[in-house]
Amino acid sequence: MSIRSGVAAALVSIAVTGVGAFGAGPSAALPRSPGDTPMCAGVGTPRTVVAQPTAFEAVAFDRSGRMLVSDLMGNRLIAVDRPGAAPRKVARVESPGGIAPLPNGRVLVGSGSGPAAAVSPDSASLVEVNPGTGAHSVYADGLSMANGVVRAPDGTVYASSNIVSAIDRISPDRKVSRAWFSDSPGNGLAVSADGRTLFANVSLGDTRILAVDTATGTSRTYFRPPAGLDWVFFDDLDIDAGGTLYAPIYLGGQVWRIGRDGSHCALAENLTTPAGISVGASGAGFSATSVYVTTHAGSVIEIPGAVPSIAR
Repeated sequence: MSIRSGVAAALVSIAVTGVGAFGAGPSAALPRSPGDTPMCAGVGTPRTVVAQPTAFEAVAFDRSGRMLVSDLMGNRLIAVDRPGAAPRKVARVESPGGIAPLPNGRVLVGSGSGPAAAVSPDSASLVEVNPGTGAHSVYADGLSMANGVVRAPDGTVYASSNIVSAIDRISPDRKVSRAWFSDSPGNGLAVSADGRTLFANVSLGDTRILAVDTATGTSRTYFRPPAGLDWVFFDDLDIDAGGTLYAPIYLGGQVWRIGRDGSHCALAENLTTPAGISVGASGAGFSATSVYVTTHAGSVIEIPGAVPSIAR
């Protein structure tokens, strides 16, 4: 079995049998403690804000501050219009993955992020969705997976895969550059405020976070876990206005905050399969000082006070 096929098989196994929402399979052994990771100071107690019997993948906030969540197992995009509101289905999206807000109030959602991507590459797409009406249409297709999706300030969109070594690039005129950047498979993406740097997880193998120059496509290692923690599996990724990164540690049950100086600490621990992450937004009543984390156990968790004051 090749390394790539082995990775694909392992991820399919996680997606099919390892979802904590069903209380069985490999997830029963999670989380695993990632050593002596220090806890971040001044952070509030995590609290569950959404709980459903499914597997949530990504979370994001649209221009109005509405929370959007991709339901991987339910093939739908859901919205939580304000804190305490009941989640509602916005649109059907097949195996939804990453979510990227657009300036027009709509969002881009990756479609084709499930196990089928392992056997049918280049079949994923981006769907543009109106969170208010549910109207949706294909924005771009022929992608590798779109598990992580991020939009740069100039309108360029990047989509990642945890099955094949590819980050696809979609220009503002929707031209797809397939496998614009290739490295080990990974999920999360985040882009700097000036659009010059794309941060990308390498989730398997040589686990780390890369900083990719968006002009040249060259990369360097930006952050690497401490020795002995190469198994932690970085899942999603987000960045705040001050350049601090946030990453769910899928196999370690933690959420890490990673500073620009290379330091890191845990915002939360003992979570079950944390998968997606987003810095909050205040427009609809959610908190811009919190980060919000999805899990494959069917919950969205708010971590209050997670965002340093410098980025608020």
